Amino acid sequence: MAEAEHSECLYCGSALERSKGRGRRRIYCDRACWRGARRKRQQEGGAPKGQYHFPEALSIANDLQTAVAELLNLEHAHEGLATVLSQVRLIGAELENYAAAAVSDARSRGAGWDEVAVAACQSRSTVRGRWSEKAVTRLFQNRMKERSASIGERPVPSAARQEILADAEVGAREETRAAARSSRKLASALSFLHRGSGLHIKGVAAHTGLSSSYVSRMLSGERIPTWTAVRLLAETFDADPGDLRALWEASQGLVRPTRPPLHEAVARLTGAMRGIHLAAGRPPFEHVAQLSSGSLTADIVEGALAGRIVPCWETTSSLLTALGAQPADLRGVWEDTNYAFLVCVMATPDDGPPPGGMQLEE
Repeated sequence: MAEAEHSECLYCGSALERSKGRGRRRIYCDRACWRGARRKRQQEGGAPKGQYHFPEALSIANDLQTAVAELLNLEHAHEGLATVLSQVRLIGAELENYAAAAVSDARSRGAGWDEVAVAACQSRSTVRGRWSEKAVTRLFQNRMKERSASIGERPVPSAARQEILADAEVGAREETRAAARSSRKLASALSFLHRGSGLHIKGVAAHTGLSSSYVSRMLSGERIPTWTAVRLLAETFDADPGDLRALWEASQGLVRPTRPPLHEAVARLTGAMRGIHLAAGRPPFEHVAQLSSGSLTADIVEGALAGRIVPCWETTSSLLTALGAQPADLRGVWEDTNYAFLVCVMATPDDGPPPGGMQLEE
C-alpha cells in the first residue's frame, strides 16, 4: 500500500488524503467544496488563471431585450422577410444561451442536477449532458466567435432604417447614462445605510454570507450588485429593500412594466424617491424644502416620500433636483402613477373617498 500524503482543501481547509500514485492531485474535499469555491470566486469577481468566464444570465437577458427591440425596429422599417427571420434565428439562439447561463448561475449557487432536471422538466441525464460545464463552455465560446465574426458583415441600411437606428443609438446612449447614474445612487444609498448601521465590512459579510471584498465593491460602486445582494444588505441595515428596488432595476437597465395598477405605481414612485432620498444622505424634509428655493414645503416633501400624495410633475421635478437626481430618470414612473391615479379618480363617484386615502396635487 502506497504511503498517504496529506494536504488541505482549498475551500474548507480540511485535511485531504491521497495515495502517491498516478492521477490528478485532489485540491477539494468533494463537489460541494468545489462548487463553494467557484461561487466564492464569482462573488469576488475572480477566477483561476485559464478558467473560462461564463456570462451571467442577467447579461444575456439584457442582450435578448436588445435583440427583441431590434426586431421591432425591423418591423417599423418594413425590412424584408429574410432580414426579419435572420433576427428571429438570432433571438432563438440567445434563448438557448440564456437557458445555459441560468443553469450555470444556479449550479454556481449550489443547485444540484436533480433540481435542474425538475426545473427544466427533463431527465437528470439529459440536463447533465446539455448543460455540463464542458458543453456550456463550448456554447459560449462559439457565441463569442459568432458575435465577433458578425462585426463588419452587416448590410448598409436603408434611409428609413438609418433614421430609426440613429434615434435608437441616441436613446441607447441616454439609457446607458441613466443606468450609470442609478448605479451611483444605489451605491450611495447602500453606503449611507452602512454608515448608520455601525457595522464593519467583515460584520456585514458575516451577516449576509457574502465575501468582504464583494461587499466593499458594492458599497464603493465598483460592482453592481445582484438584487439578492441588495436585499440582504438592506435587511442587514434594518432598511426596507423596496426603497432600493427602483434604483437597482434602473442600474440594470431593466424595462419597467407600463400602466401598472395604482398601488404598484405609487409604490414604485415613492420607493424610487425614497431611494434617492437615501442616496442623498436622508436630509431632513425642511432642508430639502430649502434646497428647492421655496418651491416645496416640508409637508409636501414628507407626503411625497410617504406616498400620501401624488405630486404634480413640477413638484416631483423640484424634489428630485433638490436631492441631486435627474428628474428625467423618473419621468416614466411618474407618468404611470399619475395615469393610474386619474383612472381611479374617474372610476370613483364624486362623493366617494379618494382611492387609498391619497391626494393628487393640483
